Amino acid sequence: MDRYAEALELFYQSMRGKPWARIVDLRQWTVTAAQTQKLVEKLLQQDLSRGLSLEYVLMPPDPIGRWQVEQTLNMLNTSTFCTLFHPIEDEKAAFTGLKQQGFSVEFGAVSRHESRCWNVSDTKKADN
Repeated sequence: MDRYAEALELFYQSMRGKPWARIVDLRQWTVTAAQTQKLVEKLLQQDLSRGLSLEYVLMPPDPIGRWQVEQTLNMLNTSTFCTLFHPIEDEKAAFTGLKQQGFSVEFGAVSRHESRCWNVSDTKKADN
């Protein structure tokens, strides 16, 4: 289990039964293959089932990446019958939005996790 998945699992356990929110920074997002995109959607659905009630998404600057993220957020908002996922450009506005919805933003240092949905096989270097 990678560090990101482990940290999420510990967080889910601590928040069991309580609504929670987050800010997701996708400003370095790159377009993903359809199979990986389905995995992302499945993981977001799992977060919803574990109490996620609000998410601000800092959008990627790349037009194609932005389009892919917008499609995913629209699909998720439609499936939940309300708007839980909010695309946003400014992280200060995202923090303000969390506070306005009653969530604390006094949670200490921001943690950064990079998750990879693929395995890179080890390659042997050619002998010279």
